[in-house]
Amino acid sequence: MKYIIDRIESDKVICENQENKKMEEFKKIMFPEKIKEGDIVILNKNKFTIEENETKDRKEYINDLMKKLMKG
Repeated sequence: MKYIIDRIESDKVICENQENKKMEEFKKIMFPEKIKEGDIVILNKNKFTIEENETKDRKEYINDLMKKLMKG
């Protein structure tokens, strides 16, 4: 299952499920230490891994959109 990290709170992480677009809450211990908001992660056997390439591509896409919006 693929998720995007929405926010990180003290002991939990709130993610958007990419299949149904619903927000879900998980224990922070299930994630690698270096997670950030906006990271794309995959859940496998109660542990999350960061999809580095997909996260990078998504951030580049968002930055490009922002640049286009700023040009007006």
